[in-house]
Amino acid sequence: MFSAPGHRDTVWSDVKGSVLQSRQIKWAGGIAASHRIGKVSGAAEIRTRSLALQFSWNSGYVEADAESGKELRAYKNRPRYALVLPPETGVEFRIREKSNYRFLAIEFEPEYLLRTVEIQHRHDVEFVEAWDYDHPLTWELAQIISEECESEARQGLFYAETAVTLLALHVFRSFSNHPDAVAFARRGGLAPNTLRRACEYMVSRLADNLSLSEVASTCNLSTSHFSIAFKQSMGVAPHTWLRRQRIDKAKVLLRHREMSLASIAPLVGFANQSAFGVAFKKETGLSPVAWRRMHWL
Repeated sequence: MFSAPGHRDTVWSDVKGSVLQSRQIKWAGGIAASHRIGKVSGAAEIRTRSLALQFSWNSGYVEADAESGKELRAYKNRPRYALVLPPETGVEFRIREKSNYRFLAIEFEPEYLLRTVEIQHRHDVEFVEAWDYDHPLTWELAQIISEECESEARQGLFYAETAVTLLALHVFRSFSNHPDAVAFARRGGLAPNTLRRACEYMVSRLADNLSLSEVASTCNLSTSHFSIAFKQSMGVAPHTWLRRQRIDKAKVLLRHREMSLASIAPLVGFANQSAFGVAFKKETGLSPVAWRRMHWL
């Protein structure tokens, strides 16, 4: 029996095949699960509980169709496709054969979406169903989220949640009945006191796996409002600013010969030495070892 975590909406399934890898990340308001599939076939019916997004990258053979609202859609050897499924959408998938593909499933809780766009009332918010969605930004964000799932958020939840927030904002603008509701996107940056409070909070928590939601809440803002306003104020996204502060602290620690890279990594908020090395090189162009050799005390 084909089984993959991160899918809560399956009504029934007789899909059989091999899952080569399944990883997921969670945040306050949703879940994303990435799967690498060897080969599958069969049929399944789902009924979504929340807003669901599905992305598929195909490098093997594909022959399948899906039926939603009595409309049949066929897929044969397509390199990629994306779906946007509103809550309470029923879809039946019939797979004759799919092999060697990567699949990303994302679920957004309604309350999370409303917080993201700062809408107080949910009774009149609706989303439209979309198939074959191919916006370049959406695919770029989906790729980032998929990679973070596969690496188990190697760059930290802050980075992953930033991509999730931008994707949620884009989907709300494109597929809800309130596309102009995101008024804060046209406002300026953060007030000086608010900006200072956010920066001081992030610096005080450099060793922690901070979430974007935590930092935004210190400013009493949604994650999307905070992200957009912070970038307008500082010229960089909040996760980029935070990474730079972590690397600056790491440089101080690297000057002490007795400290190993493995001991420095958690002190500056990285899960392991590998994640620390990737981030350090991204910021400096050098590995931590190479930088240390150039800056011995």
